[in-house]
Amino acid sequence: MSPRRYCSELSLAAGEPLAGTAARVDVWLLLEYNPTWRAKAVTDNDLPAEVTAWLGRQMASVTDRGLQPRLQFIRQPELDREQTTFFAGTAEGLYRAEIDGYGAVTDLDLATDLGNQSMPRVEGSQYFVCTNGQRDLCCARFGLPAYARLRELVGERAWQTTHVGGHRFAPNVLTLPQGVLYGRVRPEAVPRFVEDVEAGRLARDHVRGRSALPAHAQAAEMALDEEMLELVGCESGEVVVRTQNGERRIRVVEAEAMEIIASCGDETPQCVHPISASLERA
Repeated sequence: MSPRRYCSELSLAAGEPLAGTAARVDVWLLLEYNPTWRAKAVTDNDLPAEVTAWLGRQMASVTDRGLQPRLQFIRQPELDREQTTFFAGTAEGLYRAEIDGYGAVTDLDLATDLGNQSMPRVEGSQYFVCTNGQRDLCCARFGLPAYARLRELVGERAWQTTHVGGHRFAPNVLTLPQGVLYGRVRPEAVPRFVEDVEAGRLARDHVRGRSALPAHAQAAEMALDEEMLELVGCESGEVVVRTQNGERRIRVVEAEAMEIIASCGDETPQCVHPISASLERA
């Protein structure tokens, strides 16, 4: 019998770059859901019908505003808490509600409640580690140890979450309110990773991308040697951003194609084109 191949180990061994691989998300909706997560947990679950309908309406409302939403389930299985947590992460910040059971989430009005007493702003970073082994083996095999190490360092600010995309980059960690998705955050890397995030820096060795940006802009941000304040333009192989020192131009191209195994369940490689970014010097 041939040894099992883990997609994240294959991706790492192949040297597949991380930058520019984050799913495009403008608004994150994260509901604490403790029952067993199935492979496609956010669509295949036992939530009450009215909760599913409410979540669907929130997603549709975000889409109607021209933004990209994403729903995640989250949990802290080692804790036994009476209330259920719901987060909403937007460009303005991260907001949290503590509710009495799943049904109570339908009492929230995300158009008016963000920032008020029902859903106050969250201060400090929250860490969401993909651990859904039903979706991909790597997420549990590598995500669970990373989650355990994060719990040691940041306590209840660490959460398990469902699929965030990119099994092959496990362990994947989303940080909010920054809206940055990270990959390959192995347990031994967690202390330095947390140090960077808590200091307000990008943990550059692990950045997949800032989810509110398109893929080329995600990669372009990693070519900067200073903080990006605003995305000005992203087209025709060039990304223009604003920094404290004015506008900077970054050249972005799709690098030579790589064949990768995207998921542990795949038998056939897929062709991907990593994004290469370089800063244009004045």
